[in-house]
Amino acid sequence: MINHISIGVNEPEKVANILAELWGGVALPFPPSPGGWLAFADDGRGTMVEVIPNGTQLVPGEGLPDEATFTRETITDDHEATFVPTDEATLFGSVHLNINSPLDEASIKAIAEREGWRCFTANRGRGLFQLIELWIENRFMVEVNTPEMTKVYQETVTPENWAEFLNMPLPPKYADNYAGVIG
Repeated sequence: MINHISIGVNEPEKVANILAELWGGVALPFPPSPGGWLAFADDGRGTMVEVIPNGTQLVPGEGLPDEATFTRETITDDHEATFVPTDEATLFGSVHLNINSPLDEASIKAIAEREGWRCFTANRGRGLFQLIELWIENRFMVEVNTPEMTKVYQETVTPENWAEFLNMPLPPKYADNYAGVIG
């Protein structure tokens, strides 16, 4: 299953709202990417599309967390990928993929090590949930969730929790506009 994907567009808010409408979900701002929006499917699985302004690059962080002292409370912000607005053509883009895997953390990291690809466990939202940043060919980020990470992700990534994180009211769901039509 794919949890989310980022796409670069000219009008992020408009596109996010259209995607949310097609899903019967909701659209909310996405502060990690200035001007970005999220389209939530609101399917109980955390399915969403990050709608990022064109020209935005997703750039890998620096260094790696100390694995010897690493816990769920470890702050990994300095090591994580960052959305950087730019007009330059580059090796990196805003598109990435978040997927679930039946493999455990060690197996996922072993694959990355075998290929010589950057890989580490990140604590998104300072411990809100974890995922593994795996950089395919050291240029395209795939966020990989173990079964345990998938469970926490699906419990955490909801429109209600995101609105609470943003300290804003939850907008009405588009599905509410089509009561009786969607069944």
